[in-house]
Amino acid sequence: MSTVQYENITAQSPVMFISDLHLDPAHTKTIDLAIKYLASARNARALFIVGDLFEYWLGDDACDPRLLNIVDALIAVTAAGCDVHLMHGNRDFLMGEQFAQTIGAQLHREDHIKLALNDLTISLMHGDTLCTDDIDYLKLRAMVRNPHWQQQFLALSIEERIAQAQALRDKSRDAVAAKSTGIMDVNAHAVAQHCAEHPSDCLMHGHTHRPADYDGNVEINTRRIVLGDWKPNHAMVARFDGLQLALEEFT
Repeated sequence: MSTVQYENITAQSPVMFISDLHLDPAHTKTIDLAIKYLASARNARALFIVGDLFEYWLGDDACDPRLLNIVDALIAVTAAGCDVHLMHGNRDFLMGEQFAQTIGAQLHREDHIKLALNDLTISLMHGDTLCTDDIDYLKLRAMVRNPHWQQQFLALSIEERIAQAQALRDKSRDAVAAKSTGIMDVNAHAVAQHCAEHPSDCLMHGHTHRPADYDGNVEINTRRIVLGDWKPNHAMVARFDGLQLALEEFT
């Protein structure tokens, strides 16, 4: 687990958080919204992208040319002096150092990182590892996160990777359709265990596509902020302005 620390954060230079953009060349309005948001992030102290920036990522050598406007927008953010931090999601876990270096970002390969922002501490993660009731997904996750599997997959031609990824997505879509919504949400015991092992002022994650700001309770004495998945015209994002950490809508 790595720790990232920032001091002297202000409203003029905030820290910003987004997750689950699932950017896809077929969804141009969501891409346009993301570009608008990234332009607003140029004055930020740091931007944390908490997984699933892209709908799929088949390797740093296989970036779809129709997504280069997003790459350019990210380069503009880091060129303006904002630190960009990337975390893996369940769709873009093959994002690597080459892509991070291209946009000038820092890639965090850990499932969880700790943030110290002024006097606030945040435990930050994509959130899929908290969904412990979804046993089939966790088995698939273990397979695709295995370095040997990734090495074999990245050795395939781009066409072969596309075909294999499409087969996995079709299988995943069918599996999701057969699952109850509760199975795909976080497990309360897993959340409580994480908060006990990694105490902080706030646990922040995405993945579930259920944006909310939960106060701590008896079992989990920690605030929990869930970032939202992006729509064509709005997104639920978070911002820390040095005093307040808030979940807010970007339109």
